Amino acid sequence: MEADIREKLVAFTERHAAEQLQFLIDLSRQNSYTYNKAGTDRLAELILSKIGGLFPSHRVAEQAEVGNHHVLSSAAGRKSICVLGHMDTVFPPEHPFRDCRLEGDRLHGPGTGDMKAGLATIVYAILALKEAGLFEAIPLTIVLGGDEEVGSVTSRPVYEAERGNALACLVIEGAGPAGEIVVSRNGKAGIRVECHGQDRHVGSGTHEKSSAVLELAHKTIALETLNSTLPGVSLNVGKIEGGLGPATIPAQASAMLDVRWVEQAHRDALIESIAAVVSTVEQPGCRSEFTILNERPAMPENEATRRLAELVQQAGAELGQTIGLEHRRGTSDANFFGAFGVPTVDGVGPICKGYHTPEEFVFVPSIKERTALLATALVSIGRHLPGMASRP
Repeated sequence: MEADIREKLVAFTERHAAEQLQFLIDLSRQNSYTYNKAGTDRLAELILSKIGGLFPSHRVAEQAEVGNHHVLSSAAGRKSICVLGHMDTVFPPEHPFRDCRLEGDRLHGPGTGDMKAGLATIVYAILALKEAGLFEAIPLTIVLGGDEEVGSVTSRPVYEAERGNALACLVIEGAGPAGEIVVSRNGKAGIRVECHGQDRHVGSGTHEKSSAVLELAHKTIALETLNSTLPGVSLNVGKIEGGLGPATIPAQASAMLDVRWVEQAHRDALIESIAAVVSTVEQPGCRSEFTILNERPAMPENEATRRLAELVQQAGAELGQTIGLEHRRGTSDANFFGAFGVPTVDGVGPICKGYHTPEEFVFVPSIKERTALLATALVSIGRHLPGMASRP
């Protein structure tokens, strides 16, 4: 890239660093827990107040229980570069971790890393391109989702509608600890297991019983053993509920499962194994079933993604940044693009740690660095669009 263009983008990020930090603080102080619809919609208003007017096309996918999803495009109906960011976080309004505090080079706050620092990066990279006179030359589609933290159940159709016109996809989730970008991700399913028994007072009848809790206990042990059956597979029984009280044989119990896999080819066999465990009856009078609540396919590394990653790495090198590559066991909205052949790179946002905990923070110096990286990479990708159009 020409030195003068790069210098303009870097100069913008330097000049607006304090303003961008305050914008991030404002975003983080606005609670946007997934099911706080009003809060997430207010967060969207903060973002749209900065960049909404720059895009000739703005489509809103309205939702009843979560924040609305927004699609901003300068290339509606045409091939474009998709940039993804989600607005929801895991912290309910009543959670004690509510405010931001700046400690040295760290900004602590709910959702700073996952992923409000990424949202601030998107906003100021767009503004940098606009000021440098480059915005109109790059076909862009920005998708702001409202339910990523619960599996993107309602936003998934939005992503699936956009990926057909996606020449490339950049997801601005937090970077790795040394600034790595993500070129592959696990697949994942969120599953609920329901066990049904027969309730009665423990003082009536014999010791024989049809206990939903006991049935679920057997299944929990059997499900956990699936961790060793296939390479790259992990299964966690993370939450269990059931029973009325100690003197009542429980008629119902449930468990929430997190299931992950590296190879998409392992998905069906894993689900079949879960089905076999759940359908096995350990006590007469019990029955069980499971429901897949949300799912993301595995995002494999492929040649198209490697080409895209090289462009991001090259942009980083021009800025004096060394950008490594990583596989991430977690999932994101990148999976919906990368799993279907769209060149996709994730983790383009600032360096953050402590995700989903009261220790969540973002390294402040990385905010302007990654903003310059995103803006520079978009210019470079825009110049290589014909190469991005091929599918593996």
